[in-house]
Amino acid sequence: MQSDQTGQISKDLYVVGSAPFPIYLLDGPVPILFDAGLTALGLMYEADIRKILGNRTPGYLFLTHSHFDHIGAASHLKVVYPTMKVAGSERTQHVLQSDRAIQLIRDLNQEARESLEGVSGVSTCKDSFEPFDLDLKLKGGETIELNSDCHIEVMNTPGHTWDFMSYWVPEKKLLIASEAVGCDDGAGYIFSEFLVDYDAYVESLKGLSQLDANVLCLGHRLVLTGTDAPAHMHRSLEQAPRFLSMVEEFLKEEEGDIDRTVARVKAVEWDPKPWPKQTESAYVINTRIRVITISKRMEQKQEKG
Repeated sequence: MQSDQTGQISKDLYVVGSAPFPIYLLDGPVPILFDAGLTALGLMYEADIRKILGNRTPGYLFLTHSHFDHIGAASHLKVVYPTMKVAGSERTQHVLQSDRAIQLIRDLNQEARESLEGVSGVSTCKDSFEPFDLDLKLKGGETIELNSDCHIEVMNTPGHTWDFMSYWVPEKKLLIASEAVGCDDGAGYIFSEFLVDYDAYVESLKGLSQLDANVLCLGHRLVLTGTDAPAHMHRSLEQAPRFLSMVEEFLKEEEGDIDRTVARVKAVEWDPKPWPKQTESAYVINTRIRVITISKRMEQKQEKG
């Protein structure tokens, strides 16, 4: 089953705020949030969380990675819930200490707010992104005990970014993997989301696909349950080499020109897609990085003969 709506997904799992830019809420004796979406949607996230939890406070906010559309409302939520512990990788903390990265995150969140203004059913706030510190710096292989019946296993899953963490809740067969398993556009096309390393992305995806996930939370738009969860990861593993081959062919035809190759990839992936979708500048930034990553990989293979 595929769900592209906010609200309750299973007994304890909810999508709050916005399905295209979700925060996931796992309710229980210790309520948990996963990711922090867009800055502009902070009030929407807060309102939905309050509807579910009432006066209760989330115990943790686990971040998968430091991209603008996954950490945007973290500061807002920390103000609302000051005792909540924000957790992520040490690499994420390093990103949050970079003035250049903070400015880019702020600019992209501002652009996202402008693109969402006037969209039916979406209310935006004008807050700007504010940096924050992690309360917990996580390492792959750690286990966070929530209660006697539930724990979270922390997994290093690099490839999309170097700071990427996925979260596995074995008692509920729940996997929060975001872009580590690619993103379905809702019509069946899967975006292969390696930015920093194609081979690391594939290896992370292979590892995640070995889990017996019955609920799979993607980075945007969809939550997959039942047989659709492993089927998505299988299709992602098939799509990655197809995307790699397409970009390699474009690079050869464009004689290594990055800008022309990015434009051709954009014409395939981004231009035909309806809104809501990733903002154009964010897509171009990410795709340029993907193309450069593949170009460097091609050069390395040539050097090795």
